[in-house]
Amino acid sequence: MDLATWTQVLGLPDLEAVAAERGADGKGWRLSVVPTCIVALCPQCKRSTGSRHLCRWQAIHDLPIAGQPLLLSVQTVEFKCEPCGKYFTVHPACVLEGTHVTVRLAEALTDCVNVSTLSAASATYHLPESTVKVIFEKIVQQRCQKKAHTLKPITKLGVDEIHLEVHDDSAPPSPMAQPALTQTPVLAQGEKR
Repeated sequence: MDLATWTQVLGLPDLEAVAAERGADGKGWRLSVVPTCIVALCPQCKRSTGSRHLCRWQAIHDLPIAGQPLLLSVQTVEFKCEPCGKYFTVHPACVLEGTHVTVRLAEALTDCVNVSTLSAASATYHLPESTVKVIFEKIVQQRCQKKAHTLKPITKLGVDEIHLEVHDDSAPPSPMAQPALTQTPVLAQGEKR
């Protein structure tokens, strides 16, 4: 397969495959990928710079291809900001911060742990159980934070909540829990109020 095809198969934004080889014993793949962006924004002064100080290669695990492990050798670039003199490294957005796995592999690992166990996810994706645990905790924390931002305040009470308020002796019932009587009760002949 040519490198342009590998780049399309990977589908990782801002990364391009520059080399591909079979893994040890003919199992899996190792792809070298480089960022397509040649400039970066300085986190200190917020100016763009294209001055590269040095490049490093980082091994990143990705989702398997056709059941075969995929290891990416990702080039990370350290830039030098000429205006402020600071050095900074730009990490690809597809890599889960603080780990050596892609975000999509981390999501798949978390989903696998949710329906099975840490050891099953570890065996499925050929990663140590301790690594899977750290990744699982990071993704769950991110999902909780994302969910907290999307929650809306309660504006209506359902039947169950009204029932709880009516039967709570410690607090007076709310006006929403009180049924409104619109008619006077009809009394049978001879009954007194």
